[in-house]
Formats: sequence, C-alpha cells, structure tokens
Amino acid sequence: MASNVGFQQRPQTRGGQGLSTGIGVFGAVALITFVVVYEGRDSHFLDPVGIAIVLGGTIAAAFLAYRIDEIRGAMVSAIDVFREDRALDGDLRDLVAFARATSKHNIADAEARLKGIRSPFLKLGLQMCLDDSPTDDILTVMNWRVQKFAERESLPARFYRTLAGFAPAFGLLATLTGLIGMMGKLGTADVRAVGSSMAVALLATFYGLILANLIFKPVAIKLEQRTQRRVQMLNIMLAGIVLLRVGKSPAMIQESLEAMVREVSDEVGNAE
Repeated sequence: MASNVGFQQRPQTRGGQGLSTGIGVFGAVALITFVVVYEGRDSHFLDPVGIAIVLGGTIAAAFLAYRIDEIRGAMVSAIDVFREDRALDGDLRDLVAFARATSKHNIADAEARLKGIRSPFLKLGLQMCLDDSPTDDILTVMNWRVQKFAERESLPARFYRTLAGFAPAFGLLATLTGLIGMMGKLGTADVRAVGSSMAVALLATFYGLILANLIFKPVAIKLEQRTQRRVQMLNIMLAGIVLLRVGKSPAMIQESLEAMVREVSDEVGNAE
C-alpha cells in the first residue's frame, strides 16, 4: 500500500534554479570586471558608438522579427530564470484524493475537490473523467493541451536565441564601420592614432560576444530547461488522469506516479 505522504521530490529536482543563476551572474560580472580592470590600464572599454550600434541594432531587429506581445512575454519570462519551479507533489496529491473520492462513488466529494484544484490542466482532465469521457477523447484533448503549452513556452527561449545571433552580427557591423573610418585616416594619422581607432572598432565585437554568450544564450538555455521540466510535469499528470479513467485503484495510481517522479528525478540527477 502506498503511503499517504508520497510525492516528495528528490533534492536535485527542486532548488538550485535561482542559486545557479545567481552564481552565473556573479561569475559573469566578475569576469567582465577583471578584464576591464586588468586591461583597462592601457586601454578603455567604453565606446558609445559601438554600444549604440550593437544594442540599437539588436533591439531593432528583435522588433522586426517578433510582435510586441511576444517581446513583452519574453521579457517577463526572463525573470523566471531566478525562480524555482512550482512543486508537482501538491497536484499529484489532489489527483490521488480525487481518485479516492471517485472510487467510493462519492461524487459530491469529488466535485468539491475538483473546485479546489489549482492546475487548470489537471482540473480539465479530472472533469473529463468525472463526465465519463472516452479515454481516447481525454488523450486527444490533453495531448493537444501539452503540445500547445510546449509551443507557447518555447517562444521566449527562441526569442533569446535569436538575439544571441543578432548581437555578434551587429558587433561585426559596428567593427566594420569603425575600420572603414580608420582606413580613411591611414594617410594622415600616425600609428598611435590608427591603433587607438582599431581598438575602439574591435570593442563592438566584444560587446556583441558578451551579450550573446553571457546573457542571451544562458537565458535561452534556462528557459528551455524550464519548459522541459513543465512538460514532464504535465505528462505525469496526464498519466495519472488516464490511470484514473481506466479504473485503476488510488493506491495503484499513487505508486505509479511516485515511480514516475523518481524516474524524472534520477534523469535530472544523472544529467547534472
């Protein structure tokens, strides 16, 4: 018999999201500070023209490629890289409690528990079970919901991967612009002035690479990992819904869901 406690996710599946992001931000700031301070004794790392071209070009290209609501959603999603994922154990306890109510044919209790469920996905699936919808219909509707959820959640990550491609390109554009101006001075400027102009021109490439590899790509990877974890959560809940619909006992449902949670935890632990 499965215990009533259950669904305690292993440590490697919970926690560490905000911590790892904080460590990464600290490391990036420390690296940039070290480079600027160490090399800044003989050169400078501030070029307003280069910054304007890289940032301005990247932002302009983003608005050309995406809609306003998509950009707004991606900006809001970036905050999630500092947040922990919502625990799955509460939803699974709700599912098992609902299964116990339906196994006793206590429809009033089942409906009451259904109203208190937070997850819209789980609530829809359990409502379809309560309505005696065919299993194939449940799978069709719920798999469609999972697919649409994955597509919607993947958009912010694609947005930041796109920016990671734009930033170095505009850095190269700014560098070429600076080199063109420098070449025009070769006949009149001395070697020191030419070297200074070349350093300023190359700074734009530096800005593009920093934006791409220390901001945009890491954010995209974090968001992709978050989407993968959320889709796994939905698939576990869907498995529990199907087990309920085909008439499995609450104990069997709980044991199966606990095994799925452990398997996902082991996968995450091995990946780390």
